[in-house]
Amino acid sequence: MENLDALDRQIGAALVCNARASWRLIADVIGQQERTIARRGNKLLDAGIVHTNAVVNPYTSGINSVFFLTLNAEPTAVRKVAAWLAVRGETTWVTALSGSNACTAELILPTKELSHFLYEELASLDGVQHFTMAPLLDYFRTVSGWRPAVLNDEQYLALQGSEDSALASLRAGSRPDPLDATNTALAQMLRKNGRAAADELASGLSISKATVGRRLDAMIASGALFIRAVVDPAAFGFPIESLITISCHGRSDRAGRRLAIRPETRWAAASDQHLLAQVAVASMGDLRELIEAIRSDDHVATVRSSIVAATFKRSTFIYRDKDPTAPSRGQHLEAAG
Repeated sequence: MENLDALDRQIGAALVCNARASWRLIADVIGQQERTIARRGNKLLDAGIVHTNAVVNPYTSGINSVFFLTLNAEPTAVRKVAAWLAVRGETTWVTALSGSNACTAELILPTKELSHFLYEELASLDGVQHFTMAPLLDYFRTVSGWRPAVLNDEQYLALQGSEDSALASLRAGSRPDPLDATNTALAQMLRKNGRAAADELASGLSISKATVGRRLDAMIASGALFIRAVVDPAAFGFPIESLITISCHGRSDRAGRRLAIRPETRWAAASDQHLLAQVAVASMGDLRELIEAIRSDDHVATVRSSIVAATFKRSTFIYRDKDPTAPSRGQHLEAAG
């Protein structure tokens, strides 16, 4: 991973917050000249250090559910199984953990397809020993809500990028309307490049620039579409990622909200039994301090940390030889990570 200087990290953090923010807005927030931000920002995008894509809210279809998969495999089979998961259109991220020869993944698929996926496809893979799949019932933070300690709170607020309203509507039981054919095509174009210009989108869809802007704004505002920047935490100086599993006394809402506002937290969600989060820190000492802080919450019963040993997929981008390639194909797009 290329080491970024302070300004590059600030630009990357701004894009994570608001992937379609103009270079002018980012320049104003950071306090630099627009041409400097544009030159540096385009270099980050062209070099593939930062990718942008479009994420269709999985609940727009009305049939999809989001699941957290944990599987154990024979040590020599872990990479093969993780790579198999990574190329699946149903998976949005895939990692291998340092303990128990474990792989974890987020999947989006209809519940009616669970049996076939688990017991006809996954169970038939050589080396798979054990697996569990739990629904993710509530998100307290998604990856675009990650606020690494690179910018301050005022700067993040000024960037105007947030999925909080969409998350709140999901908790309240609201679901975005399904996408029509034009919006679906617009989302597919943005999936390849989340910062595609309105002129390019209008030309590709044979509609007016004004129609593109109106439709895109409506989809983002309703929570039907998320535009996200994908970047390795190591680029920001946080090379250690860990999956945190928390059991709570009673409901996990309060602990989930507290965890979500921490700068280390990339995403946080509640499953049927646990609170789950992926965090990124600079050192093992920082991870220890984070775990101790989580344990200090009266609502937390236990905390378990598993270091991410390898990333095979991140926000639909498949990783080969530690470098991300194009987003995986498939009708299902990411939810959390």
